[in-house]
Amino acid sequence: MLDKQEISPQEIAQKALQDGNTPSFYMNGFISGVGLGDAYLVLQTNGKTTAVVNMSLSTLKTLAHNLMATIQGVEEKLEQETPTLQELQERLSKD
Repeated sequence: MLDKQEISPQEIAQKALQDGNTPSFYMNGFISGVGLGDAYLVLQTNGKTTAVVNMSLSTLKTLAHNLMATIQGVEEKLEQETPTLQELQERLSKD
């Protein structure tokens, strides 16, 4: 049970989405990689870099797990798989 002083992750997200001072980025591409102990994510929009996010490997792994759980939940509700960018490219490049 949450302590009355604690704010849930959903409440934190809602406040961030409504806050005009929180940076917001749209991305339709990315480059990811690993440095010496940390990871990076380069956000891109139409091939143009819009932001770079650095994080620990533990944070990256947790993010990956959370994102997959989110996608799986949506796919289950829609009863439809969401294609990856690579899958879309392959399908669109077929003759």
